[in-house]
Amino acid sequence: MNAITAASGPGHVVQRHLGVWAMQPGGPDGSLALVEALGIRSGDRIVELAPGTGDAGLEATETNVYSWTAICGGLGDAKFAVDMVPSGVTCAQTGSPDATGLPNESASVVVSEGLLFTLPPQSQAAVLAEAARLLRPNGRIGIHELCVRDVGLSAAATSDICDVLAEPANGALYPLTEAGWRALLSAAGLEVESVEHLPLELPARSDVMRRFGPRRGIAVWRRAHEDPAGTSAKKLLAKQRGRFSGIVIVARRPYVGALRRATAAA
Repeated sequence: MNAITAASGPGHVVQRHLGVWAMQPGGPDGSLALVEALGIRSGDRIVELAPGTGDAGLEATETNVYSWTAICGGLGDAKFAVDMVPSGVTCAQTGSPDATGLPNESASVVVSEGLLFTLPPQSQAAVLAEAARLLRPNGRIGIHELCVRDVGLSAAATSDICDVLAEPANGALYPLTEAGWRALLSAAGLEVESVEHLPLELPARSDVMRRFGPRRGIAVWRRAHEDPAGTSAKKLLAKQRGRFSGIVIVARRPYVGALRRATAAA
């Protein structure tokens, strides 16, 4: 495919670039864990919302999937996505992750990596509502996000951490606890199936260059530093690294109503 198209309808969520560290809170291991937990298989129609480095897409398209469609904030992001995932089943569409312009039930898998925790609660809910709309019954969604580890912390201490990160000067980040991420997915009508935590990864420039090579590494690094507030957020996260993790959660859209009854009867 390798096509770039425009979405048919406007959305309200703007993709933000707060760094490669934000796109992959658990690093490349988190992307791999996400794809493995989703159980990508032949024929899957995958939609990735605001893809970052392309790692999840690269892993997913190694299987004989039907399609991998990236929903990107603009033409520059769309071209970047096509370059990062150079597969014959790759296509990129400009649009918003809360209003993709794709048909109902057009995906068997939806992927969101490092997007939701950069959005305020109302926008988080809007993105997951759109993901649920896109999924076919029994379809899967996988998220890879920043998580606040609240083990051993009081509710007040956890709230204080979240309040500091939500300040615009600190990146305006909105990570949740594991319970919070579970509740958000459940509120969208999705059933959580698996959860995995990974150490928070905050790569240096040398790490990015070594991993992607000079040409691709420069492109990734430039995108990772478009937002100055990301630098402040990175410092805060590094200072309290033990209180955060990259969380990978897979949930499923259940069979409902007539679909559930028809399946049981069969």
